Amino acid sequence: MIKELISDKIVPLKLTDPVRLAVHMMEDNKVSHLPVVDGSSYLGLISESKLYAVGDDSTAIGSLVHELETHCIYESQHCYDALKLVAGFSLSVLPVVNDEKKFLGVVTISDLVRDFADSMSVTSPGTVIVLEIGQRDYSMEELAHIVESNDAKILSSTITSTPDNMKMEVTLKVNRLDAGSILQTLHRYNYTIKASYGENEYDDGLQDRFQALMRYINI
Repeated sequence: MIKELISDKIVPLKLTDPVRLAVHMMEDNKVSHLPVVDGSSYLGLISESKLYAVGDDSTAIGSLVHELETHCIYESQHCYDALKLVAGFSLSVLPVVNDEKKFLGVVTISDLVRDFADSMSVTSPGTVIVLEIGQRDYSMEELAHIVESNDAKILSSTITSTPDNMKMEVTLKVNRLDAGSILQTLHRYNYTIKASYGENEYDDGLQDRFQALMRYINI
């Protein structure tokens, strides 16, 4: 649930706050959006570009309500819904509300990325196997059986459709660095293996790239 990622580090703007305060808050928090509330009610997001378009930085945020973007997510929704909104609308923060549209806090990009990385076991030791499978031939049950028959477990899996829509790319993360026996079994089952990564250097590199991404997000 997204409510587990709610942060109170970013304070929402009030209608009486001046534009100059909003700009300073964005700079301090390294974001390009801030939530606006009226009491405890969520009104919307104000973007950095809208603030910079205002000539007088003493202007109250209340005079810009027509510029607010209404993007938000309900506390009961899943983190995948949050990722879809953040990516689809290029948001730097995502407000979280309850069923009455009361403001509860925000979810930041760094928190979302960290949660996604944890859910996908990105930094856990193991092997990444990329398969190309026909749409009608895909069976996670069979893939799990193959992996588990080789004394391993699937830590995470993702599916990406190919442009022709007849095949899909399935990426598995398994909890073994030496996945030779798994690859051999997949070959016997006539799976097309596009790539596999199981070297210690790969895991170290992935960890380094993840940490670099988190540092970039928090710049």
